[in-house]
Amino acid sequence: MAPVFPLHNARQPHVAFDKVLRTRMQQERVTFTENLREYCLNTTIHGLKYIGTVSLTLCERAYFFLTFLVVTACSIYFISKVYIKWQSSPIIIGLNPIATHIKYIPFPAVTICNMNQVRREAAERIEAHTLEQSVLQSICSIDGDFNVTQYEGKWTAVKKLLLSATQPCAGMLKACRYAKQPEKCTEIFQSVFTDEGLCCTFNTLDTVYMFRNATAPNIFPTEVSSGSGRFRPILWTPEQGYAEHPSNSTYPRVIAGTGVGMGLAIVLDANVSDYFCSSTSSTGFKIIFHSPTETPKITDYAQYIPVGSENRIIITPKINDAADQIRKVAQAQRQCVFASEANLSYYSVYSRNNCELECEAKLILENCGCVLYYLPKLYEDTKICSRANARCYEQIRSSIAFTANTSLSCTCLPGCFEISYIPDVTTAELQVGLFGIRETLLDDVKDEQYAKNNLALVYIFVKDTYYRSFTKGELVGFTDFLSNVGGLLGLFLGFSIISLIEVIYFVTLRPYCAKRKQIRTILKEHNSETNTLNAARNDLLWFGTKPPATVVQFLGRTNDHDYANDHQLQPGHNAMVKEYTTKLKHLVHSRLQQANAWMRNTFRSRRNQLGRGFGQERTGTSYPFYD
Repeated sequence: MAPVFPLHNARQPHVAFDKVLRTRMQQERVTFTENLREYCLNTTIHGLKYIGTVSLTLCERAYFFLTFLVVTACSIYFISKVYIKWQSSPIIIGLNPIATHIKYIPFPAVTICNMNQVRREAAERIEAHTLEQSVLQSICSIDGDFNVTQYEGKWTAVKKLLLSATQPCAGMLKACRYAKQPEKCTEIFQSVFTDEGLCCTFNTLDTVYMFRNATAPNIFPTEVSSGSGRFRPILWTPEQGYAEHPSNSTYPRVIAGTGVGMGLAIVLDANVSDYFCSSTSSTGFKIIFHSPTETPKITDYAQYIPVGSENRIIITPKINDAADQIRKVAQAQRQCVFASEANLSYYSVYSRNNCELECEAKLILENCGCVLYYLPKLYEDTKICSRANARCYEQIRSSIAFTANTSLSCTCLPGCFEISYIPDVTTAELQVGLFGIRETLLDDVKDEQYAKNNLALVYIFVKDTYYRSFTKGELVGFTDFLSNVGGLLGLFLGFSIISLIEVIYFVTLRPYCAKRKQIRTILKEHNSETNTLNAARNDLLWFGTKPPATVVQFLGRTNDHDYANDHQLQPGHNAMVKEYTTKLKHLVHSRLQQANAWMRNTFRSRRNQLGRGFGQERTGTSYPFYD
């Protein structure tokens, strides 16, 4: 029996196959040039199929290639223009096509101040070189020599003098009427500290909703306000509107209707004989219309109401709102602030006016160590500025007002949702007692001379039922930008989303799928070859029992006995025997050739293993062919 040699390395055929697999993959790999050519021939982008067509001459392909580069450059240029416009001017302001009914608009907050800041009677009672005199000089802006060390700047002392030395709302407001209903003036007006001293305001937001900390010192002296008994405060903001449905017993009040009768009518008394100091050179009143959420600036922006006059003031609400799409645009580009972006520390509701007041208070406190009495104060012990600090805080205020100054400035953007009121004032001379009049508010006025020197009648109303708002929207939104870019790419290149998908396919998915397909093809060929060799080996290495003899029965003969009886075959039968014999020879010859090749390869492989296999123990593995 022939010797049986152990297998040196069972994994060697697999290693060899992996090497062959890598070699064939490298040889049959689809190159980048072939992949690019196929992309050019199949893409939907215009012009590339001519570049990838091999049948065209080099000159023709170069012509289309240069044309494609020029067209691509033009499309990039125009797309950059669209992008610059999108980034630099993303906002447009236009009239809202949907008008706002006045039932959703609050009546303007009306703040009225007597031009007389301190009553003469109260000022004459103040003794010289006292703390009260220091506060008086600060209120009236009077320069003089006084003991600065005696002034402590406490808010309680300043507030006490303001309440005792200025004209109260009960003395200035003689008669009031709103929406044809007579009202007690002290119930609909409340006192407020402004840069003009103690004033009276109508329809403002309650302190609970206006300030973040309701216990901090604020501009409303609650001890003199009695308007919180009959009317209930509710929340209103320019962005969200009313938190609940307003009624006749809530404030801020909505605009009740149009015309003089549905507005606010008031009779004012200046009490000119009690004037001590004034910020103006005349007698009368200052009036300003503002949002219910704001603190007014009377000195700079109020309008005059002279005594002895009847005034009709038509109010036009100016509503500014914004589309929700511009929230994603930066503040520097949209130039407005949403309520959720506000970072005020004193006021709850953001507006440019409230932001500027906070900024002014912080700058004066940082540079002068005190705060003016009407500015926001976060703490009770914050020092109130006296006349001794006038040079410092006046310089700060001038720097803030001077727009070209960059060292000290308050950069406050307007709110994206804001409301303001534009007044249109007409004035006539007030006549009382000369003839019969229809106005019932003047029924108690009998002295014509006193009315001419001290009183003023004011009507405040609106004349339209609907008002359109100014809406900030997207000039070029992302959808518009995408449409413009798609139109330009389609015009110049015929580019579309499908073209982009094709690029992604040819860069990523196609190489991966081609590699997978190549591996499957090689494995299929390898398995086919292996199966063929195994079949040939099994045919040659068959050691079973000898098969039974095959009986060849020629045509026309039923058995061997007939064949034996008929010794001479017919000519057709001889040809058939020759044909079968030739086929059998060819079959045996091909089988012998296959066996010869297989034996040579097998002996060569075993001979190579003999040199590496000697010295190793036999594993008991036997090979039928050798045996």
